[in-house]
Amino acid sequence: MIHTIATVDILNLAIDKIDEGKIKDAKDDLITYRDKLQNEIDESDKWAKEQSEIHDMLELENEMSHNQTVNNDEKKGGI
Repeated sequence: MIHTIATVDILNLAIDKIDEGKIKDAKDDLITYRDKLQNEIDESDKWAKEQSEIHDMLELENEMSHNQTVNNDEKKGGI
């Protein structure tokens, strides 16, 4: 919700500047805000990728641990 409010504020500011004939200033404001949002998206994507890699490593460790347990049980005459 905070992003929505900030976006509306930036848009209103840009519209006001356009109405005043300050097209370049309005464009600069919009580009700056777009770049800020893109940076947040990039950081979120980076975090998600790192979390996915951690999840994959934990799954692999869990699978390896399970396989080791099964192998040990088989050697003991279990399963």
